[in-house]
Amino acid sequence: MKIINNLIIGLILLVSVVSCTDDLKLGNQFLDKTSGSDITIDTVFSKSVFAESFLWNAYSTLWFGLNIDWSNTGVKMGMGLQESLTDNFQSYLNWDTVNSMYYNGKYNSSIEGNTSAYNFITEGSWNGIRKGWIFLENVDRVPDMDAATKARLKGEARMIIACHYSDMYRHFGGLPLVTKSFKANENMQLPRSTAKETLDFITNLCDSALKVLPWTLPKDDVAKWDGRFTGGAALGLKIRMLLFAASPLFNDDVPYYTSQSYESIDKKQVWFGHKDPTMWNDVVTACNKFFLLNSQDPNGGYSLVIGAPQSSYRQAYFGRGNSETLISTRERATVSYEWDANWYYNQSLGHYGAAVPTLNYGDLFPMADGTPFDKTVWNDTLGSYKVNAPGDTTFVDPFANRDPRMYETCLVNNSSYKGRNAELWMGGRERLNTAESGACATGMGVYKFIMDLTTATSIGAPSQWPYLRLAEIYLSYAEALNQVNRTDEAFTWVDQVRARAGLNGLKDANPGKTWTQDSFLEEVLRERSCEFGLEEVRWYDLVRWKREADFRKSLYGVRINKVYRKGVLVPNRYSYTKFTLFKRSWQDSPDGTKNFDPKWYLAAFPIAEIYKKYGLTQNPGW
Repeated sequence: MKIINNLIIGLILLVSVVSCTDDLKLGNQFLDKTSGSDITIDTVFSKSVFAESFLWNAYSTLWFGLNIDWSNTGVKMGMGLQESLTDNFQSYLNWDTVNSMYYNGKYNSSIEGNTSAYNFITEGSWNGIRKGWIFLENVDRVPDMDAATKARLKGEARMIIACHYSDMYRHFGGLPLVTKSFKANENMQLPRSTAKETLDFITNLCDSALKVLPWTLPKDDVAKWDGRFTGGAALGLKIRMLLFAASPLFNDDVPYYTSQSYESIDKKQVWFGHKDPTMWNDVVTACNKFFLLNSQDPNGGYSLVIGAPQSSYRQAYFGRGNSETLISTRERATVSYEWDANWYYNQSLGHYGAAVPTLNYGDLFPMADGTPFDKTVWNDTLGSYKVNAPGDTTFVDPFANRDPRMYETCLVNNSSYKGRNAELWMGGRERLNTAESGACATGMGVYKFIMDLTTATSIGAPSQWPYLRLAEIYLSYAEALNQVNRTDEAFTWVDQVRARAGLNGLKDANPGKTWTQDSFLEEVLRERSCEFGLEEVRWYDLVRWKREADFRKSLYGVRINKVYRKGVLVPNRYSYTKFTLFKRSWQDSPDGTKNFDPKWYLAAFPIAEIYKKYGLTQNPGW
């Protein structure tokens, strides 16, 4: 999409179109203009080019998961990342709010604000929702736009609203439902709706958009217009929301928080009030519809990117206009160099350690043939890799011959890096700081999105955020089939995602394993971690399944040292010693004290909003 490719370029083009006549400026400025001022809604919707540009501007409010600009520090956790709240990554960025608010347990409703994981007021959602409704209410009067175009653009506006609500729903539960734009003199204080009402609101928006949007973009148009919503995007988002809702966080016989009563529990704003197993059937039905429509698409439909395992995986999450992207968002078109002032994720990830992979995460990646990595090689609870047992003179590299997605997501010792092998041994070029700090503090580092800190920028950088990919639909379908006791059918959907990475299917990779509903679920969640590292999937998987044990467990890193035999350095030989990472407030204490509180499953509403008494109730525990 021209404007979505680069909003700034789009606005410049718009100015060039109207500078000789209307001198129109877009953005929020015109919204507060009174009648008779130079810019009004009438002006914006007087020409198709103005109306379209207003919608493209609304697209720019969509969530972008990487930190890009110090001016957005408040929005992005002080340059921290949500992924570091999970068990897969740990933050060593001392000034981010992951450390100053979350790890130390200080986060609460009083300090919930523009440096939290997702702020209810300042994140941009309400701005995007308002723009969406303004467009829906006014586009019909654009004189030089045909009916088909108006219908399609209405579908796109509904998807902007749906995306914002889906983001908030997964953080907060039930929400105030905005169904129109408000004028300055109108009462805008809406009460909080139930979790079920909010879910229905989102899925109805998706259904309405699906009816008018093309399933895919024409292949010869993708490079020009990628980023626009499609029918595949609409149904894909609906599947994501149905999966979240069917999971035990909301869909259970008891609320996730039972320590005391809360109004939000009593009013069913943070759960559905009972367990309904048929909600998993809704996910299956939506997935069936997705794949039926996909098979009928005249443009060939969506498909997994297939090719050399690591490069095809990179294209799937990183490349624009690929066959797998259902929803992508972006802030600008390219990055000019590593320290570009607007793309600080290179700096925060690649130098300061805003999200450093844990050894727990590394252990999830299977071997290159798909067989599980043998975690028992780490002797006892803590200690060195088994090759260092007394008298053992063999050498086995625990990071060798693994799932290609590991090397695309994580920087590990001896992997290809900057035309050489990465040096994550103590004192090596990537592990100069021997303390538990920096970009490789755990003995591993980040590779995804930043690569070697130059390759990404030289090819235009991640101009898109992979908000929703086809692989997620495959794995969601597998999870739902398993939950409705159709596990045998579910394997093929996981196996297709694994095959793209060159891995054997689950059954072939686990000969003799007895599969149960629970064991298959564990494999699906593990596969989602491997496939969607740093794509903000793991956090929602943890909370929707109420994975208390994963919040409470200890996290580990690995210290790598060169090996000497009788005082002589053995070339290319290393020892690997597992160690415990610094503790987060919700993890178990060394004495066995359990510190986790289920209030962490949902975010707090800012206390100032609660005090306004317009019907917003606080989430349990906050």
